[in-house]
Amino acid sequence: MVRANLLTSASRILNALRLAFVGLILTKSQATAEPILTSWFTNNSAILARVIETSGAAANTTWPSAGVANNNTGGAAQTLPAYSDVQRIRYTATDVYINANGLASYPMGPWYVNSGALFGFWPLARDYQVRITRTPTAAVSKTKHPGGMIGMMVNGVAIYDLGDAFSFKQTANTPTVTGTDQMGAGGDGYWSRDALAVEVVTFDPGFAHQPGNNGQYHYHAEPKALRYQLGDNMRATYDAVRKLYTYSETDPSGTSVPLHHSPLLGWAYDGYPIYGPYGYSNNLNSASPVVRMRTGFVLRNGQNGTQDLRLTGRVTLPKWAAIAQGYTTAASTNPFPLTAAQYGPSTSYTTSGPGGITTYSLGRYTGDYENLGDLGQTQGTTFDLDQYNGRTCVTPEFPGGTYAYFVAIDANGNTAFPHMLGKEYYGTPNGGNATTVPGNATDLFHGGPSLQETLARPAVDAGSGNVTLVWSSVEGGSYRIERSIDLTNWTPIVSNVPAAANALQTTATNIGGTLDTNRGFYRVVRDRLAPYDP
Repeated sequence: MVRANLLTSASRILNALRLAFVGLILTKSQATAEPILTSWFTNNSAILARVIETSGAAANTTWPSAGVANNNTGGAAQTLPAYSDVQRIRYTATDVYINANGLASYPMGPWYVNSGALFGFWPLARDYQVRITRTPTAAVSKTKHPGGMIGMMVNGVAIYDLGDAFSFKQTANTPTVTGTDQMGAGGDGYWSRDALAVEVVTFDPGFAHQPGNNGQYHYHAEPKALRYQLGDNMRATYDAVRKLYTYSETDPSGTSVPLHHSPLLGWAYDGYPIYGPYGYSNNLNSASPVVRMRTGFVLRNGQNGTQDLRLTGRVTLPKWAAIAQGYTTAASTNPFPLTAAQYGPSTSYTTSGPGGITTYSLGRYTGDYENLGDLGQTQGTTFDLDQYNGRTCVTPEFPGGTYAYFVAIDANGNTAFPHMLGKEYYGTPNGGNATTVPGNATDLFHGGPSLQETLARPAVDAGSGNVTLVWSSVEGGSYRIERSIDLTNWTPIVSNVPAAANALQTTATNIGGTLDTNRGFYRVVRDRLAPYDP
C-alpha cells in the first residue's frame, strides 16, 4: 500500500513504521552476511523460465512447441511454466537449504548436435531441495565425484563432474588397441571421457545441456550466461540476434580492460565456493592485481615435461588420474603404468557408426592431461590452481581466506581442463539432496510465486491528476488496484491487470484520473496466479 500524497499525521505514522522496518532489515542483514547465505541469485525468481527451441525462434515458457521435432524418444516436455533461479533459502546453525527448479532465468537453448539437427532432450523443472554445509573442512582422504550433481550454481542450476560417465571398452590390444566408449559399468573405467571433448556441441549458448533420463539442466564448465548476468569480466558480449556469449579481455580498440575479481558463481557439495576465472595474483593479498587463474593441467603432448601420447600410445595414466580413479595411491610413481588389457586407443584410432567417423584424438579422455604439480612445478609460480582446480586464498567475500574453486579458461576465453572442479572434492562432501528441512530452520528468502510484492510511490500527473503505479510483480499473476481516502475502506478501481511478461515489475498508467490526489491512497492486490509447475 502506497499513498499519492499522505496527510501529515498519517505521514508521521508511516515514517515511524518505515524506520522500524528498516531497522529490522539491518538486523537481519547483519545476522546473515555469510556468503553461503547471501550469494544466491534471487533477483529473477518471480520470472518464468524460458527456452529458445530453434535458432531465431522466440523464447517460450513451455516446450516443445507443436511442430518442433527432434530425436527425443522419451517424449518429456515442460507442459506448465516454471519459475527460474533460486526460489527459497533457509538455514540452520550448520547448514543452508536451497530450493530451486534448476532452470535459469536467462533464455536457455537452443541445443544442437554435430549434424545440425536438434539435440534430443529438453530441460525439465526439477524439485531441488539441496543442503550445503556452512562449515566446510579439508578432507585428509579425498573423495571422487559421483555421477550426476556435485554442487549448485547460485542460480539453482546443477553442477556436474568434468566427465560424462563414459569410458573406453577395450575389445583387443594386439596388434593395436580396438574398442569403443561405453557408458557406466560397460566401460573399462581406465580411460574416462572428458565431457567437454564430446558433449560441448550439445551445449546451449549458456554452456549447459541436459540428459534424456531426467531433463536435468546442468553445467560441466564455466556458466557463460550466468557469468554475463553477474558481470564477471564479460565485455558486452551477448549477441541478441545469434544468442551467443563471447569473451574478450580487451575493448574494441584492442586495449586491455581492467579486471575485477570474479563473483562467486556456485557452491560444491563439500561447502567450498566456486568463483569465475579471475582472482588476485597473490593468493593472500587482496591489493595485488587481478589475473586469470591458470589451470594446473596440460595435455600430454610432449611439452612441459609430459609424455607424448601421440607417440607412446595410451599405456599409462597420469598420477592424479590413477589416484582419483582409485587405481593407486598418492605414493605411486608418475606416470602410473597400465597392463595391456588396460590400454586405451591410439590418438589416431577411428571408428565408424551412425553418427559418422569418430577419432579418439588427444584430449578425449581425462587421462590425456597431466598435472604440473606432479611434474615438479610449483603452484603459484607456473600455475595457480591445484589438482582439484582450486587454491587457498582471500576473496572479496572471504577477506580472511578460504579454499576456493575457480572456473578454468584459457587466454582466448575457451574452457580449459578441468573446466570447473577436478575429479575429486578438496573438502569432505556431505551436501546434496535433503528430503526434509529442520523445523527450526530460519526462512531467509521465499521468492517465485511466494514473493511479497512492493509498490513504489505513485507518480501523479499535475495537469490531469492521472496516477501511474509501478510494483514488483510475479509473472503469471493478475492484480487488482484499490483506492482509499482513509486507509480503512478500499474501493476496487481496476481489475485483472496482468503482470508484465518476463519482467521484474508491472506498470499501470492513467489510474484514478478524478481522484483528489491530496487524499489518495493506493494498494495493489494479487488476485490470481496462472497454473505453474510446482
